Order: sequence, then C-alpha cells, then structure tokens
Amino acid sequence: MKTITASLFILLILTINSSAQDVSGRVKFDQGQQLEVTMQIKSTIAQQAMGQTIDFKADADAIHFYKVTNATTDNTTLGHQVQTIKFGFDGWGQKLKFDSGVEKDMKGPFGKPVKEMLDKKYDIIIDSTGNTLLAIPEKIKLAEADSRMALISGMIKDVLDLVQPPQKGKASFFKLLPAGTTAKGSSWFESGNTETGKFETTYTLTEVTDSLILIDFVSASTTVTKAEMMGNVTTTTMNNKATGKIIADKATGIIKEKTISTDSNGNTESTFGTLPVTSKTTTIITVKPVPVL
Repeated sequence: MKTITASLFILLILTINSSAQDVSGRVKFDQGQQLEVTMQIKSTIAQQAMGQTIDFKADADAIHFYKVTNATTDNTTLGHQVQTIKFGFDGWGQKLKFDSGVEKDMKGPFGKPVKEMLDKKYDIIIDSTGNTLLAIPEKIKLAEADSRMALISGMIKDVLDLVQPPQKGKASFFKLLPAGTTAKGSSWFESGNTETGKFETTYTLTEVTDSLILIDFVSASTTVTKAEMMGNVTTTTMNNKATGKIIADKATGIIKEKTISTDSNGNTESTFGTLPVTSKTTTIITVKPVPVL
C-alpha cells in the first residue's frame, strides 16, 4: 500500500511539473490598458562598386502606443498611433539626423512625410491568440516618399512600417504562441508573403518560469525593393537570415522584449550594372505598460 501511495505521489508531482511547463496561447488585456512600444534599429550596408566598398550606416528609434478600447474573453480592440520617430544616417559623405520632437527638423525636408506618419491612426480587433480579425483602415495611404529618403527608408523600413496595420487573418504584434497549449521545447512554423517578398520562421518555446515565457526563433526571407540612387532607379534583391529571442509575461502572454539579429546578402541592379551588397541589422523592441491616471 505504501509503495502504491508513493508511486501515486511521484506521478502527481511529475504531472504538476509537466503542466507548469505548458503555456496557453491566449493573450489577456485589461480594459483601458495602454502599452508603450519602443523600437531601436541599427543597420549597416556594404555596397561593392568599381572595386571599392561603400559603407552606409543608419540607426532609428520609434515609440508607438496601443490602447485597449474594448476587452472581452474572445477578442480585444486596440487603438494604435506612432508618437516619435528618430533616425540618423552616415553615407555618401553625408551625415544626417532627424528627430520628430525637434521643431527645426520637422520644418526640414524629412518633416512632412514623418508628420504624415505621426498623424495616422488605426484600430484593430484581434482574437484571443493575437490574430487580426479586423483593421480600420485596412491600409494607411501615404504620399509618395521623397527620393532623398529612399536609401534611408530601406535601412529603417521596420520603423517606418509601424504606421501600417496588420492584415486581416494575419498575426498582429501580440501573436506569440499557437492556439491551445504549448509545451516547453515545442516548435512551430510560420510562413507568408509581404509586399516586398516572402518569409519562413521557426519558433521554439525554450523556457517557462513562474513569471516569464522565453521563445527563440530563426527566420529566412527574401526581399525585393526599388529605390533611387544618384538619379538612377535601382532594384535590390536580398536573402536574409535572422535569429532572435522573445521574452513575454506568462500571466498575460504579452510580449516584454524582442531582439532580432539579421544578416543579409544580395545584389543591386542599376544602370551601373549588378553590384554585390551585404548588410547587418540589429533590432530591439521593448514593451511596457503606461500608468493610467
């Protein structure tokens, strides 16, 4: 009898420990909750031309907000707006800096397109796992970008794309885990197409603590972009390899931090011929709640 009792006790302990390693794919929000999201990007490009390497460097910072306007068990409505955009660029013998919080910069050549981005808002409804059910509007329309911003825009594209809502049926920023429950060590796959290419990503739930969820991911993508350089239209095709980590709150499933390291190589085609290009980008995203007064 004692042996049976001991075996049942051990089985119970193992079951509890196993359950503690499983996490739900549900994301939980509170009515009126506000979340501040900060994105930082550092990007370098090495362009081969006439036997020489031309280096470009860009960095960007952006702060944007989500506000929960309606929260139910099945879905959540969030309002979104970008608050600030900053960037710097060093290349072609030029050094540029821009800060949307500086009046002088907003009156300069980059002020108008950035102001347009800051003025745009959207609302999304997501399901309990973070998939997009509806976006209003479905797409933000912006004026055609100044050709002087083309190269910079390409290097800090993720920051400038913050103004765009996720597509209906696609993952929102808050989508992390598959539906149902996921066990520590489990992996899942995601793939899709964007306006500039396609991607494939594999995620792995690497750790579950009392308060946190840790996810590692690897991604491969191909992008094709067009820009204007020295009065010539260029087409750049890049093959990208990325690795990253996500830290999320276990109780709510809301992301706290995401880091991405991307290495890319490809070619730029123009009237100058086909020129090899490589790049490296580091992205850090942090999320924190905003106190509601």
